[in-house]
Amino acid sequence: MNSLRLIAALIAMAALAACSNPEADWQQAESENTEAAYQAFLEKHPEGEWAQQAQTRLDGIKDGRDWENAQVADSIDAYNNYLLAHPLGAHMGEARQRISELETEAAWLAAQGAGTREALEDFLLRYADTPQAELARTQLAALNPPPPPPAPAKKPVARSTKQSSAAPAIPKGGFQVQLGAFSSLSKAQSEQARIEKRFRATTGPLSIQKPSGGDQLYRLKTAGMTESAARSACQKLKGAGQDCVVVRR
Repeated sequence: MNSLRLIAALIAMAALAACSNPEADWQQAESENTEAAYQAFLEKHPEGEWAQQAQTRLDGIKDGRDWENAQVADSIDAYNNYLLAHPLGAHMGEARQRISELETEAAWLAAQGAGTREALEDFLLRYADTPQAELARTQLAALNPPPPPPAPAKKPVARSTKQSSAAPAIPKGGFQVQLGAFSSLSKAQSEQARIEKRFRATTGPLSIQKPSGGDQLYRLKTAGMTESAARSACQKLKGAGQDCVVVRR
C-alpha cells in the first residue's frame, strides 16, 4: 500500500515539475516554431521570461500568414482585411500601396469601357499622377484635336503697373472649374502654383479642397462662378492643353 502511494506521489511530482518548467516548454515551442506551439506556451505561461518572446513570434507568424492570404486573393477587400487585423503589421505600407494600385486599375478599366471624353477627363482629374494618366492624355488628344493657333493679339494699351498685375474679376456663382484631384497636399500645391502662374488670367486665384468623408483626394478648384463663366473658362483651358471639368460648388 505504501509503495502504491509512493509511486502515485512520484508521478504527481513529475507531472507538476513538467507543468511548471517554462524553460523546457519554451525550448519545445522554439523547436516546433508554429502558431499552435507558441499559443500553447502562452496559455501555460502567460507571464514570465519567455512570454513576450512567444507573443512576438506568434504575432509574426500570424502577420506572415495573413499577408500571404491577402496576396493570393489580391483584392481591395483582402488587403483591407489584412490592415484591420494588423494595423501596424510588417506589410502595412505594401498593403496600402496595392490598394491604391487596384483602385487606379479599376478606375482606368471603367474609363476605357466608357470610351468617352468625359470618362477620360474624370479619370485624369482623380488620378493625374498615375502611370495611366499619360495614356489618358493621349486618348483625349485623339478625341479633341488641338484648336488652331489664335490670331496675333493687338498690342495692349499701356496701363499702370497696379492695374496690369491685378487678376480680372470673375463672376461669382454656384459653379467652379476643377483642375485636378491629387493623392497628397504637396502635389496639389505644386500644381496650384503651376496653373496660377500660367492661367491666372483665366482661372483667378485657386484653392485646394481638403479630403472629406471617405474621399482621400485634394481637389484643386477656382472660386465660385456662374455656369456660363465656368464653362467658358474650362473651354479656354482645354484649348491650351489644361485638363479641367465644371462642377457645382
